[in-house]
Amino acid sequence: MYGFIRTLASTLVLALVLAATAPASPVVGGQSIHLPLGDVAFEIVGQVRNPTPATSNQYGYLSNVNGLNLEQIFDSGSHSEGSALFTFFTVAENTQVINNGNLRVVNRTGTTTIYYDPTHGDFSDPDSFRDGTPILVMSLRQQVILDLSEGTFTATNVNTVTSVAPVVVGGSDVRLGKEGDQFRTSINGRGNTIGTPAGFVIAGYTVAIEKERPKLKGGGPTL
Repeated sequence: MYGFIRTLASTLVLALVLAATAPASPVVGGQSIHLPLGDVAFEIVGQVRNPTPATSNQYGYLSNVNGLNLEQIFDSGSHSEGSALFTFFTVAENTQVINNGNLRVVNRTGTTTIYYDPTHGDFSDPDSFRDGTPILVMSLRQQVILDLSEGTFTATNVNTVTSVAPVVVGGSDVRLGKEGDQFRTSINGRGNTIGTPAGFVIAGYTVAIEKERPKLKGGGPTL
């Protein structure tokens, strides 16, 4: 846990969909699914490992996707990483670390990718969560707040979609977003003391937020 915060993902896991000032709208079967701003787009479950004190790998699966039924999200009745069809992998680097008493605040930037992965993931092999077909690539800004006394943390991610590819799921064409769409993910996590591998476990949810606005030549936002 300590290493994780010194150096999170979503998500994990985790993410998607807006028109200029309109609600998020994933496309399933050729039809847009309109999500009011602030509605939950995804739910994520994942884990974290930190290759170095300044870098973080955050990975897992989508346990819910607004607009899809559970049979389109898992390929068996056992809902776990071993049956999830949508996985994610975040690669992030620290940009700032601030200590404030029992709290440590870490800022990161990076990239989150969501995959369609019918071969599924395995938490004993983090790379198994990024061996599928990339269907959504997003830039990442992240703030992590660690309670050093409790060994728990919260994280907030803001993702901006940079690349999208459609996928056929259960006979329906699914497109999880559009370029420029933005999402905010709220995550809870702690050190993993049950099972393997050692590391950090996370869970959270992703909501649709306002689409990124173009910048003026002078650098200011378009009002």
